[in-house]
Amino acid sequence: MQKRILIATLIGVMAMISLVFSLVGSLVYSSIPSILALKSTLFLYYLPAIYGSLVVSIVAILLAMPLATGVAIFISEYLPRKIRSIFISINDLMASFPTIIYGYWGLYELGPFLNSTLFKALNTYLGFIPLFSTQPSTGSYLLASIVLSIMISPFASSLIREVYSKIPYIVDESVYALGLGRWEVIRIKLLYSRRAILGGMTLAFGRGLGETVAVDLTVGGAFSISSSLLSPGITIPALIANQFGSAFTQLEISSLFALALLLFIIGVSFTLIAKLLILRGER
Repeated sequence: MQKRILIATLIGVMAMISLVFSLVGSLVYSSIPSILALKSTLFLYYLPAIYGSLVVSIVAILLAMPLATGVAIFISEYLPRKIRSIFISINDLMASFPTIIYGYWGLYELGPFLNSTLFKALNTYLGFIPLFSTQPSTGSYLLASIVLSIMISPFASSLIREVYSKIPYIVDESVYALGLGRWEVIRIKLLYSRRAILGGMTLAFGRGLGETVAVDLTVGGAFSISSSLLSPGITIPALIANQFGSAFTQLEISSLFALALLLFIIGVSFTLIAKLLILRGER
């Protein structure tokens, strides 16, 4: 019986490894024609999409991580056990929503509201700062980042909450025995959970970097670079989704595959950096 389980496990592992190598190999093979033909000019031409992907993802992470950590702490520390499962179910349900729901909500509900309130105030009072120097428009980097942060927060929150709730209660008792309060308990438990927080950030970044529909509907679709977060822009997934149907030549299709390969490299690089930080923290 153990031998059969071992064989089944090895088959599953080999299938997964083969799938990953097949995926990466397909991206590399399909990207070669455009890379050889255009070289560095390929990525210079698509620089607005690369810039937009990084800006939207990074801003979304900066907004999502405090939100995700706060939700995890609120559920674990402040909610009564009788209703805790209800909020956990709501959090998990938000993680399972189709992304197009977030996109249309951001485009038709959240976007107009923020444009007339928060974004207008940022431009009015902080317009001298390049980050808020343009007038709010229908879509923008900041709107896409906010929608994306709301969308990826449940993923990160679930991971942080699971690790946070597994910390032995003796930690709480030890802190209270020293005469300290709940805030000190939370701070110490957050130190125990720092690997989970970093892992949640990695998961959220990867989820946000590859998001297509929700970001495409809210980022504005402008093929340009702007230092203002209130300006419209474009991201790599949105650009691929918009142009793949109209790409007819081999060079055009290969260029889009090269962008997908670059997106994969960025995501893997961020994950490796996070893993190194985790290992460094353990040492």
